[in-house]
Amino acid sequence: MSKPNRQIIAIEDVNFSKLKLEEAKPNEYSKYQDMSFANIEQNDGTMTTLYFKTPLTDYTIGGFPPAKDRAGNELFKDESERAKWRYYMDNSESGKKMHEKMIEFQDKLIKEKATVVGKKDEKKYEIESLIGETQTKEGDPLYYVRFNFRTEGPSRQIATKFFVRKDGVDEELAIKSVSDFESQFRRGEIRYRMIVSLSKIYKQKKLPGKYGASFKIEQMLIEVRDDVTSVSNKNMFATSQFDSEENIAQKLSEVDLTKNIEEEDDAEDAEDAEEEEEEEKPAPVKSTKKPVPAPEPEEEEDEDEIKPSKVTAKVVKAPRKKATA
Repeated sequence: MSKPNRQIIAIEDVNFSKLKLEEAKPNEYSKYQDMSFANIEQNDGTMTTLYFKTPLTDYTIGGFPPAKDRAGNELFKDESERAKWRYYMDNSESGKKMHEKMIEFQDKLIKEKATVVGKKDEKKYEIESLIGETQTKEGDPLYYVRFNFRTEGPSRQIATKFFVRKDGVDEELAIKSVSDFESQFRRGEIRYRMIVSLSKIYKQKKLPGKYGASFKIEQMLIEVRDDVTSVSNKNMFATSQFDSEENIAQKLSEVDLTKNIEEEDDAEDAEDAEEEEEEEKPAPVKSTKKPVPAPEPEEEEDEDEIKPSKVTAKVVKAPRKKATA
């Protein structure tokens, strides 16, 4: 018997019409949700877990939820609760592709609600939106989707694999916590793409309730951007600038003050955006077929995940590709 082709599909090439949904049923993993596992038909006819690859995305907005609010209050009891990623879908070509495919999947969930929740309970459930909506500072709509990192063991350490691409070679990087990531990478300095799996289809046991789907990040590939410079004003003032008048003009001519100021402003804008994200309330997102209510806070999912009995998920490394300038 040949080994199934567990293909990783670029998100824009995923055909959700080939995804088979089943009714969510009681299970040993969660006392709050019934769950099922959805498989997609591959080109060779086999049914496997859906793995898709996100577009290469600049890390300028989104990411982990902030640890504290503006007043400095802790928002999570444990850092492991922050092991989630908010992926923003802007007006770039890649952002539009992701948004279009998430709408396509959500429309399928709406159309096949009776399959997921059961015919007799169809009127008792509403979709928990896959897509959240907030606003930019200019008041324009900005959409996002939430992905969860894999965690394992009592420590709840991150189990998702991280790779950094250097000279066309993907080198594995040890990232076990949110702090590990944040200590090494800042907004504006990297690009990333992810391999994501469709983790589960669920419905809440409490009625009336919500039903929906959740995702796990299997791998993240990081490319350090070579089109930005991490020089800051701190470098300029590392040594005394109190010099004789005739040397001041020469010293200042050696420093691109405009560039330094712009980079500091960009960093501050990114931090402000992070704070604003926490305070904003997601608005309802409409699908192409019917209105969808705003997403509610997600429950802890790691221990709830169903592992398919017939299909063994296999993580495939992201393709090697040299970073462009």
